[in-house]
Amino acid sequence: MPDMRRLISHVIALAARGRIPYLLLLVMGGWLLSLAPALATPQIRWEVANRFPFFRDEGQFRTIAEIYGQLSLADRQNNPVMALEREMEKRANDRQLGAAFGDPASVWRYGWASALVRSTCFSATNRGHWSCRLANGESYIGARKADILVSLDDAPANQSCQWLLNDVPATTEPCSNKLVRIAGAPLGQNFMISVKTGDAVLAQAVGQAIRPVTVLGMGDSFASGEGNPDRPAILGSDFSTFQNSSLLPGQTGWGLRKFRQYPLRRDHSSTQLGQPALWINQQCHRSLYSHQLRAALNIALEAPHVSVTYLGYACTGAEVEEGLLGYWSARDDISANYRDDSPQIMRALRDLCASKQGYNRFTTPRESFSWDADIQRCARFIIPRVDAVLVSIGGNDIGFASVIANETLHPNGEFLLPIIYGIWRKSAAPISFDAAIANETNLANRYKTLARALDTLLGVKPAQVIQTGYPQMLKTDSGTCPLGTAGMDVHAIFQITKPTTGPTSVNFVTGLNAKIRSIVPWQVVDGFAGIFSGHALCTGGMDDGTNGADNMKFPLGILPGHHWTEFNPSSWQPYRTRKRWFVTPNDAFLTANSMRLKGGSGGDPNPQGRAQPLLAATMSGSFHPNALGQAAIADSVVKTLRFKLQLPVPTGVPAASVVKN
Repeated sequence: MPDMRRLISHVIALAARGRIPYLLLLVMGGWLLSLAPALATPQIRWEVANRFPFFRDEGQFRTIAEIYGQLSLADRQNNPVMALEREMEKRANDRQLGAAFGDPASVWRYGWASALVRSTCFSATNRGHWSCRLANGESYIGARKADILVSLDDAPANQSCQWLLNDVPATTEPCSNKLVRIAGAPLGQNFMISVKTGDAVLAQAVGQAIRPVTVLGMGDSFASGEGNPDRPAILGSDFSTFQNSSLLPGQTGWGLRKFRQYPLRRDHSSTQLGQPALWINQQCHRSLYSHQLRAALNIALEAPHVSVTYLGYACTGAEVEEGLLGYWSARDDISANYRDDSPQIMRALRDLCASKQGYNRFTTPRESFSWDADIQRCARFIIPRVDAVLVSIGGNDIGFASVIANETLHPNGEFLLPIIYGIWRKSAAPISFDAAIANETNLANRYKTLARALDTLLGVKPAQVIQTGYPQMLKTDSGTCPLGTAGMDVHAIFQITKPTTGPTSVNFVTGLNAKIRSIVPWQVVDGFAGIFSGHALCTGGMDDGTNGADNMKFPLGILPGHHWTEFNPSSWQPYRTRKRWFVTPNDAFLTANSMRLKGGSGGDPNPQGRAQPLLAATMSGSFHPNALGQAAIADSVVKTLRFKLQLPVPTGVPAASVVKN
């Protein structure tokens, strides 16, 4: 190519001195123009290799990025998280996610996140993210370097290219190679990429930079991803009887009580516990399907020159004062080695502050506790600033779970189990819609306190906060969910019996979101609430046009003959693309299957005890958004997060961006 450029220069010089006849010059000009594509100036493309290092396995991130890159431009602009989730679920179901996700049969059964749950930058032992080391030896929080992948458009054929970072040789490979790795590019500082063939510089990109972005996720069960374990519980196909546990459909009263068979976790005969669901955080039921994590991941997917540090703290059952700013146990069936009742804001300080002293207090102190007086200020933060905080909070503060209990839990001759821990502790005394609305008067002061705490302890201003509202749960295409037990026949205690439940719930959610918007000092995202219409709790069927195992019925063990009717519970696929965007009690039993195994008034330590079916449904995320519902919320968050971070809406092909010389 350099020789061709010299030839062109020589021809122009000869023409200027009259040495080439006019007609010959025209002929030569046409010939040279025909060579123009071959003479195009090479352009450098580059991207951060793993832009979401919370996923420690770069191969898994690259697979997700490749799938994202195949989405349509309209999807990437408007509903990228939902489109990606559907495609991930489809490929998992078709067993085509690739080698980075391990055994295709396992991912088919348990979903794509099951391959990642034990390879993230959250450590249950250390109760945080701060101890995580990346593959290049860098700390996850406050990393100073990252690997980049470079390519050359219009690269010369059959030649070797030497790539340089800040004039220091990095690697030599064929010029046509794509995604060539250069190690150790600095974060947050300008650098230069050069590429040479021999002594000739083909292209340079000066003033380049990797932008570090830090996103925090805080809040309640709608933020944590409750109901969507990263790896669902492993159920067996053997038959075990829960004696006198519930009425069969169509039965009433104590006199007609019969045996009903339920699936138990696989291998229960040897462990008495079986194989439970796995979460990023078992105590808080924090999940990779959380809309907060998925929004942060999407920023990393669509912006090739960023590196996103995501720190999630959301916890099921949390309120402002119990959870975000005060101690909250969530669940008490967690080993002391992993238990962490500390406020979410203290957990953030444990990760972000250079000194951990004062933040490693994991259990509720016996004396009174006040965040303002008892959480010490950080003297030096590891990172210069938090770019955005995603929050979902307020539902538990007004007793949302107790309202659900009031509208869907009906004894009907059954015992009403006094569940007294975790989120369902609040359901021991069900309340009406009106009582919850009256509780909204407490929200304004709580949000003001939260804003002051975020500013005082983390330096986060209201302009950096995005809060999500709550989705419509019972709104269908034609009205609201009817009376009955659709999706809830796991136990006779579940049913909708009041004609007012559906319409009142729609007004309640609309009013709650409006109330939150009117009193918080930051931006609220709740435009997604309406698009949940048609994807209500009572909606059956699959979105891929098949019925599969989703006819809303719970699998029933039949005697004699010992067979399952409706479907075999061991083949249940929680992460198929369904029409509904909520976790029903049936789904919750089959997916998370949380059981109470410590005895006492809160449950039965016997895995075959009659309380367990009810616990396995109520303690497992019933009435929360499923993975698709979380994706729908995330898409609304993404649009606002882009604006907060001043990132453009995607255009064109989402490959590594071209950098002009």
